[in-house]
Amino acid sequence: MEHRFPLRHIAALEQQGGASHEKMLSLSDRVAAGDALLILCGDRGGGKTQMATWWAHQRQRAGHPCGWYYKAHDLLELIRQQYEGGQTAVEARKTLERTRRTGYLVIDEFSELAGSEWERRTLTNLVDHRYDALKTTVIITNHPPQDIPAALGRSIWSRAEETGGIVNCDWGSYRARP
Repeated sequence: MEHRFPLRHIAALEQQGGASHEKMLSLSDRVAAGDALLILCGDRGGGKTQMATWWAHQRQRAGHPCGWYYKAHDLLELIRQQYEGGQTAVEARKTLERTRRTGYLVIDEFSELAGSEWERRTLTNLVDHRYDALKTTVIITNHPPQDIPAALGRSIWSRAEETGGIVNCDWGSYRARP
């Protein structure tokens, strides 16, 4: 597995259990079918990134590309570079096109964005392109469920309501366990 998925989570693929594992299994057909926008929310350490990595692994085991993983800030920085010109701009445009085309895209750490208008418009545009093309997108955030519509914007929220929805990962942290 590759395409920027975190090595820590790849290494732990077979060790997952508990509530997050059950939720992950219950949603795996939805993710595999495509045309899904899932928002995984909840406090840190609840297994959200692990779930998204597992779904990528399952795609690969089924003979499909695993997709791409980006932390939201890193993705936006890459996209922003397209305005700088030169070779960096060419690579940034390739990144943007790749994120639009891939069958499975994970955008992690959404809650760490500053919330600028440019960030919101750029991510809404990306999600809208993916929605139009029936692609699966997983957005991971630490926002509580009631804050999601305002944090992500009504356009993303509306698309998630139609094609996947919010998964409230409200079980305890796996990091804090002995």
